Amino acid sequence: MSKEGSAGAARKGSPSRHRRKLKVGEKVRVVDVSEDLKDPNFDLKDDARHDMRTAELFRFCVGRAFKIYGLDRHGNVELHVSNSSAVRKKFGWGHWIWVEPQFVEQVARSK
Repeated sequence: MSKEGSAGAARKGSPSRHRRKLKVGEKVRVVDVSEDLKDPNFDLKDDARHDMRTAELFRFCVGRAFKIYGLDRHGNVELHVSNSSAVRKKFGWGHWIWVEPQFVEQVARSK
């Protein structure tokens, strides 16, 4: 096989080529968070973070499914997480997060 043929085969098989674009209205599951948010002391670093409990909220959302409400130009996903009763019970109303696309997986297509 020539170099050209093998290069083409590698590109065709790349995961990014097969990854479906996410769309507003679809349901996704948060499967991970960035390394800095995994630090249990992240929210204690300053008063604003401590009050908002940002990292705790992100970690709580891992494994949970949410509807996509928006996408930015980089593909980051907007999730209104307080639509989940579990999130509301622990954190209250009015919470949403933006998640990088590599940290979510598609659960269901929009209708």
